[in-house]
Amino acid sequence: MTELGDLRIWGTLEGSDKSLKLDEISILAKAEVIRALGVFLINAAYEMDVNEVEHVHLQDSIANFSYENHVDVIVNNQEKVKPI
Repeated sequence: MTELGDLRIWGTLEGSDKSLKLDEISILAKAEVIRALGVFLINAAYEMDVNEVEHVHLQDSIANFSYENHVDVIVNNQEKVKPI
C-alpha cells in the first residue's frame, strides 16, 4: 500500500461559497469520468511541479463543463496556498 502525505479537502454546498472542511468525499460517476478525473489530477500535479501554478480548475480543462452537470474540482498547490 502506498503512503500518502498531508491531504486536506474542502467543499461547498450547492449555491454557497463558504468552504467546509470535509472528512471524506464520495464520487458518483461512470468509470470513464473517473479516469478523466485521474488524468486531470496527474496533469494538475505536473503543472504544479513544472510551472509552479497555485491552483488548477477542472472547469478550465473540460470542453463541455457545465455547473448543471458537473462539479468543479480545484486542486491547490500546498507549496503556494496556505490552509484555510
